[in-house]
Amino acid sequence: MKEKNFAIILGISLIISSVIGGLFFYHSRQQTKTIKVTGAATQSLSSDIVKWRVSIAKTVDLNGLKEGYKLINNDLNTFLSTLEANGIKKDEVTINPIYTNQNYNQQGNVSGYTLVQNIFIISKDLDQLEKLALNPWTFTDQGIFLQSSNLEYYISNIDQVKRDLLADATKDAKQRAEEIVKSSGDVIKNIMTARAGVFQITEPYSTEVMDYGIYNTSTREKDITVTVHVTFSLE
Repeated sequence: MKEKNFAIILGISLIISSVIGGLFFYHSRQQTKTIKVTGAATQSLSSDIVKWRVSIAKTVDLNGLKEGYKLINNDLNTFLSTLEANGIKKDEVTINPIYTNQNYNQQGNVSGYTLVQNIFIISKDLDQLEKLALNPWTFTDQGIFLQSSNLEYYISNIDQVKRDLLADATKDAKQRAEEIVKSSGDVIKNIMTARAGVFQITEPYSTEVMDYGIYNTSTREKDITVTVHVTFSLE
């Protein structure tokens, strides 16, 4: 009798466990309803840091190398004095070592040298540095030859801007998803996956896009755009 009762209990237990296992398997095999949406956000900003890359050059003949170093050093001192007179601080200026290029005549022989002094200035006084860079005669009138001159514009709090834009792009993705499922009666529940695209930092009204992103430094005003690819679960 005891063995019969044990067999009955065991049978009922097996049936219950089979039912539970079957329900678990059924629910585990059910696919969660999802929707994939791409959100985007754009912000227009003005740069607050400018870097001016400039090169001073001096050309001398074959026997004038020693004198050339003296001449370019004089030009450098005059250049620095002009910067200081225009409100540029010394700690904003970085001076690189002089490098020398050999010049050749038509016969292929060394005929002289060009000495180049590279300098770059990083400042938050954009107006003043632009004024100097865009008016080279300020230096040429003093006998200083600027071999190259280039302005680059940056945004100091770019990391915070990127975080804010990612948040805005995610919100935009959710709003798009809500619009899509509005007529179906589904409700946006949770974010299943999210993948951020690269940042496109371009000149205003640019349509330029690159797979690895852009950081345009040639313009003071910039547009910053990012996309976010989000998968939402539905209920």
